[in-house]
Amino acid sequence: MGIGEIRGDEQTATLLDAELWRLSDAQLIAGVPAVTAQIHLLQALRVGLVGEMTDRGVVPDRVHPSLKNWLAAHPVGLLSEGEAARIVDLARVLRAQPEVAAAYESGALRGELALAIAAFCEDPPPRMPQERVPEYRKVLIEHTSHGGLGIQGLRRALTKLRDDYGQIPPAEDTDRNEFCASQTLNGRVVIKGDVDSETGEMLLTALSKLSAPVPGPGGEPDPRPAALRRADAFIEMLRRFHDCGAGPVEGGEKPHLTVLVNINDLHHCDGDGDGDGEGGCECGCGGEAGQGGKGEAAGHSSGSGGGRSGHGPGSGSGSAGGLGPQMMWTGPLSRASTRRLACDCIITPIIINNDGVPLKLGRKDRLVPASLRRALIVRDRCCAFPGCGRPAAWTDAHHIVHWADGGETDLSNTVLLCRYHHRLIHDSEWEVFIGPDLLPWFRPPGSRDPDRKPLPAHGRTAA
Repeated sequence: MGIGEIRGDEQTATLLDAELWRLSDAQLIAGVPAVTAQIHLLQALRVGLVGEMTDRGVVPDRVHPSLKNWLAAHPVGLLSEGEAARIVDLARVLRAQPEVAAAYESGALRGELALAIAAFCEDPPPRMPQERVPEYRKVLIEHTSHGGLGIQGLRRALTKLRDDYGQIPPAEDTDRNEFCASQTLNGRVVIKGDVDSETGEMLLTALSKLSAPVPGPGGEPDPRPAALRRADAFIEMLRRFHDCGAGPVEGGEKPHLTVLVNINDLHHCDGDGDGDGEGGCECGCGGEAGQGGKGEAAGHSSGSGGGRSGHGPGSGSGSAGGLGPQMMWTGPLSRASTRRLACDCIITPIIINNDGVPLKLGRKDRLVPASLRRALIVRDRCCAFPGCGRPAAWTDAHHIVHWADGGETDLSNTVLLCRYHHRLIHDSEWEVFIGPDLLPWFRPPGSRDPDRKPLPAHGRTAA
């Protein structure tokens, strides 16, 4: 590779100055591969520059902790940190493998193939004689050059070589497994992992069906991008794990999600009282006034949580000292999400004083008892949202009129909704109600249907 080879490409230089719509079909057909070749040469030049910087120990600035971070930031937005890391790794291994570097720079090898071959030759199986490494390197380059073996074929070849020499292939080495879950400043949780192929196969198998697109009520395509569908599927996996109660006991209880919440947060009221300690709550929520205390609950269930109890004068609108609903691991939770979680959960009422000290502990109570859920399954059979039909085992029991607003926990005020449509009902203008036929009906938002004509539940037809 040389700078002259890049500069001397007249065809690409012509394309840079051309108005693309003026080009002939033949020029377009010839131009695309010419540009692709020049892109590869420029990428190889970038790898060479990074390798030279590494050899010299060049420190670009004091702002970025590593060459990878600096590369991802210059210019801003054109490279992710993952892409920058692969460039740095490739530059490092190619400096020690000139034969692989030559094949890469000439355009015979793609970057990912060059990185895999160079990494193998740099760290061959312990039992492989050193004099065989150059031989295998030559064979691997020959079989992958110019569109030969793809990356999957190369991985199979490398796996066989490692297996032949008694080394666990990297894809099967469980000692390399990593899984990190860290909370960000805005309260979200970032998940990163690197697992062996067997674990990855289990994960992908579990996600495959759960992440399938779900058509809309009118048969329109699922609007969720693939990444969001996989995230929803991962959430469903966690929910099922908690539902089955198969996890180990922690602190004397099976795994569940716990939310500390003040009754005011569920009622959208401010809980202000007159401070006399007499009578009921004036917000109309149905809570009873206490003696200078405030109501709070640890609500928990497999995959959902919420809680309620009475609240008294002087109690703030938030739980745990006026901070609002709180989860045990990740902290604050919005009122809207708290109300959604509280649709179908186990509640443990706890009366606390103004300093957050528990004064009285009530008994656990299941909001949607097993008998009601069985009746809902008989009636709705699946997620009732039009066009969905996800199995009943994947659903929550949604309170049409929230129990904190006086809604009853009975068949006439509950409906089965999958996690995705449960969120949709809480967070959008979609509405659900029980019609004269005693079945669920759904009223779409005005943006979808100006007349907001009700739609029957999934699997039902309008009379």
